[in-house]
Amino acid sequence: MKTGMKIFKAEQWNLELLLPLFESYRRAHGMPENPERTLAFLNNRIRFSESIIFIATDKGRAVGFIQLYPRLSALRLQRYWQLTDIFVAEPANKPEIYSALIGKAKEFVCFTQSKRLVAEQEPGVVQQELWEGQGFKLNPQKSFFELSLG
Repeated sequence: MKTGMKIFKAEQWNLELLLPLFESYRRAHGMPENPERTLAFLNNRIRFSESIIFIATDKGRAVGFIQLYPRLSALRLQRYWQLTDIFVAEPANKPEIYSALIGKAKEFVCFTQSKRLVAEQEPGVVQQELWEGQGFKLNPQKSFFELSLG
């Protein structure tokens, strides 16, 4: 991780830092800007512990985030985590920041005594290289990438 970069769990008091980054993420996916709804969405995810969001900052400026949702498997009798959103706004250090955010997610998954992280991302050459470079394997039957930890 580059010097000066920090990754931490988002809390309600970090929402103003996260909001512009999340809006950039939404715009990058063709969604119209809607800061009021986005703020309410993020606030509710954090307030009701419905997801975990880690923010990457560099010199106090938000440069990326990753969002994980808890899932349960009745068949495996355990919790696993779904990586739904990841975004990096810093073009110069994009691969390094992606790697650091995914590393933080892996660390968190292990901390919660879970052994599985699933990334339901649209397959593509760039995404596939990113996920496979981080140890994920494409599950062709379900069209998602998964990582078994531990």
